[in-house]
Amino acid sequence: MNKNLAKYGIISIIGIILIYQFLPIGDYCSGLLNFLNSLFLLGLLIIILLILTIRNLIRIKKKNGKFDFIPLILVLVFGAIWYLIIDLPDKKFWTEKSLSGFIEMEGTPKSGTLELFKNGSFGASYHRADYSCTYQGNYEIIDNLLVLKRTDLTELTDKVFTTEYLINRKDSILRPVKNGFMEIGISKIME
Repeated sequence: MNKNLAKYGIISIIGIILIYQFLPIGDYCSGLLNFLNSLFLLGLLIIILLILTIRNLIRIKKKNGKFDFIPLILVLVFGAIWYLIIDLPDKKFWTEKSLSGFIEMEGTPKSGTLELFKNGSFGASYHRADYSCTYQGNYEIIDNLLVLKRTDLTELTDKVFTTEYLINRKDSILRPVKNGFMEIGISKIME
């Protein structure tokens, strides 16, 4: 029983690590390194599955035992969940977007995406050439003033985002209240 628990536990731990790095919960970063890590972890799962399957087949040949399908099922479940999470067009599938905006800083590899969700949360994604980080928090709209309730947002995004914007629905832009920040073009707004 302990041998089975150990092999199922190892497969489960590797599978959970594989899935966890792509879950959009809290602040998270993604990029080429995440993808390479996931390929390594998937390869490790496949190698472990092959070794366990070969050992299982040898045991069946020698002792006439039953085939253990649990490692195969675990690997397929973790692989399917990973594929579904990585292929999601909307990372926060449990809530609907109410606003999407994009900012590109000319002459630098920096850009950003701001998404507001109907549940009162936002995701401010700071993009660089090889990775992007998403910082999340709550927001509030008072008249035409958007307030992002995250005091460290400016520092975390290297001054791409600030915390207060005036919403200009006519021109489809978010105009920063403070000087030194760029306007955010609204690509999608839901009423």
